[in-house]
Amino acid sequence: MNSDRSDRLPKPDWVRKGRGIGPSVRWTFNTDAPLTGLRLARETGEVLVSDETGGIYRIDRRGEYSAVNRLREPIREIAWSDDGQTAITLVGESEIHLFDRNLKEQWKLELPVQCLQIAIDPYGRYFVVSLIDSGNLIFDVHKRRIAGFETIRPLKHLCFVTSESLLIGAAEHGLICCHALDGDQIWQEKLWSNVGEMVTTGDGDLIYIAGFTHGVQTFDGEGDPIGSYIVEGTVNRLAASYDPNRLLASTIERHLYWLDADGELLWSTTTPEDVSRLACDAFGEWAVCGFANGQLICLDWSRG
Repeated sequence: MNSDRSDRLPKPDWVRKGRGIGPSVRWTFNTDAPLTGLRLARETGEVLVSDETGGIYRIDRRGEYSAVNRLREPIREIAWSDDGQTAITLVGESEIHLFDRNLKEQWKLELPVQCLQIAIDPYGRYFVVSLIDSGNLIFDVHKRRIAGFETIRPLKHLCFVTSESLLIGAAEHGLICCHALDGDQIWQEKLWSNVGEMVTTGDGDLIYIAGFTHGVQTFDGEGDPIGSYIVEGTVNRLAASYDPNRLLASTIERHLYWLDADGELLWSTTTPEDVSRLACDAFGEWAVCGFANGQLICLDWSRG
């Protein structure tokens, strides 16, 4: 585990050789093992990451780790509240762990069915777990179950909306949906592509799907399709700013794209490693790219 930071770090060749308005490098960080999770606290600008050895790290805006913990088993997924106060992890097939801001474990919860994904609401009050049998369970942070609902397909992707008590979900194929905090279905639509990742703007007015060969597919807050941003390659990872300002997309072929709200290309490059996770700050000024090997790099467009 190590980090490098300065006012302006040297740009790696793959950043320097990119086309368009290129970023500076704010910081770099390396986990102790391959990366399994990357989340951003939009209010604080801190980053939470996890790796295959069970390590979980809180990284401040300067790229320094400010808290760390290590579990006995690999962490599969992580989720983090926007204020950076509450984190949850999915460990093994069906264990949920909750951590405070200092990454001290508060409790763990064992579920009887294999879990697929987790998400926590922006204020750290509720979390949802999707199950392999198409069930979905909503709990408060005191482990009390408050709702449950079923979908026609298991939900692999989950995201809470900031402005309303709504949850957006997507299956790996064929389904995108919206549910209220009590589990009631608000809307449900069919998808005609596979889903590598799903992200939303903060208020949920725009939903972006990494549609592999279909590019970046865009939907409004009611699930109606708006259009697609077609880029070269097979899009499998996404990150979006809180407002619809910026979008970061990566492909299986290791292309990395920085797009504006209209899908216009601002910068692109080819990365030296497979991209595992992406995160974008609330204002669309900087982003974090997490590689499968555990290396993270913070790309900053605010500095030119």
